Amino acid sequence: MKNHLHNLARAVSFLTVVPMPSSFIETVNAEDFARSFAFFPLVGLLIGFFCSLFYFLSHRWMPNLLAAVCITALLTFLTRGLHLDGLADLADGVGGGYTAERRLQIMKDSRIGAFGSLALTLAILFKVSALYALMEANNWQPILLVPVFSRLSMVLTAYKSPYARVEGGLAKSFVEPMTIHQPLAALIFSGAAAILVSPLWILAYLAAAVCCSCCIRALSRKWLGGVTGDVLGAANEVAEITLFSLFACATRMHW
Repeated sequence: MKNHLHNLARAVSFLTVVPMPSSFIETVNAEDFARSFAFFPLVGLLIGFFCSLFYFLSHRWMPNLLAAVCITALLTFLTRGLHLDGLADLADGVGGGYTAERRLQIMKDSRIGAFGSLALTLAILFKVSALYALMEANNWQPILLVPVFSRLSMVLTAYKSPYARVEGGLAKSFVEPMTIHQPLAALIFSGAAAILVSPLWILAYLAAAVCCSCCIRALSRKWLGGVTGDVLGAANEVAEITLFSLFACATRMHW
């Protein structure tokens, strides 16, 4: 039980701004980082809880469009913009390079380019518009659950994917030691959350998360030769945008 708490704390510390006791996260090795992948969906549930709590506290006095912007900002703040940064880096690399080596080189540049700026702008617009549609229909469940399944997509993208950089990197230390136990646990946690909150839509959540991870895995191998930390961040953003948009459209059709 103690080890599970430590792994959860590592996942929370890595993926969010929420502070964790130093004794929970210090002196870790690659296997410890890999085991924390199992708890990524629970971190997503924590993020979704804060976002849905904001919605419930604000929807009576705040216009839905403004609330959608605030929740998008909250998603960014809680994650330190880590995943958006990965999306921007991947867009710059893929858009600006013609070989895997050149793309990886561009992705290491801390400066943002035209492709990265465009990707960030579109990502924010997609999220705000989808969240607005969900709030107009008073459909709060995706606000809680989408961050869960977007983190599941990260785990599925990482599992058994080759690491793209020959020289290694931060993500390599916890991608390569992953075993089948981490994605299985992540699937169980995600499925349990969906069953408790929105059981009728569990297959839609799972299918969208799996499809997004399969697409990112295939494209990253084609473009880069494997995954990097930026690819995993982009996987989260692509899944988040896809899921929010999917349920916004489903809400519209229900009307």
